[in-house]
Amino acid sequence: MNIEIRAWEKTDIDLLAGLANNPYISSKLRDGFPFPYTKKDAEEWVGMIAVMVPPTQFAVIADGQLVGAIGFIIKENVYRKNVEIGYWIGEPFWNQGIASEAIRLLVDHIFLHFDIVRVYAEVFSNNPASMKALEKNGFHLEAIHHKSIIKNDKLLDDYCWVKLREGI
Repeated sequence: MNIEIRAWEKTDIDLLAGLANNPYISSKLRDGFPFPYTKKDAEEWVGMIAVMVPPTQFAVIADGQLVGAIGFIIKENVYRKNVEIGYWIGEPFWNQGIASEAIRLLVDHIFLHFDIVRVYAEVFSNNPASMKALEKNGFHLEAIHHKSIIKNDKLLDDYCWVKLREGI
């Protein structure tokens, strides 16, 4: 399977709305990710990130088809050498290694283009598949923040996975 990450395009809006409108995906992401996820949400998202400089949010493409999203946030102030990544893959494409490859591509991009030392992801305890994808990419479990998340009225643990730039 050929996996790539690329800039979002207006032609992605309908597929994005269809893939993202899923309670299982929403249950594993922060509350800023809406559910239900509408075409209007997709239009606003694509419009907002189209003007980001530098681009930090990407579509995940598998064999030419939109299958999910991945991106990063460059931290500021004393955390300016840190990047937080986030991602999701549409349910029809789970368990195919797509997230693992998209993570690898994104981390390579970050280390190549940015003066970053530390890349991390925070994963809810209800998402072991995401933790496995990070581990496959050389991330290590740095911390577990017990009962630190409230999602859908349930208390969850937050797992912090980290990858450091080699040679640091």
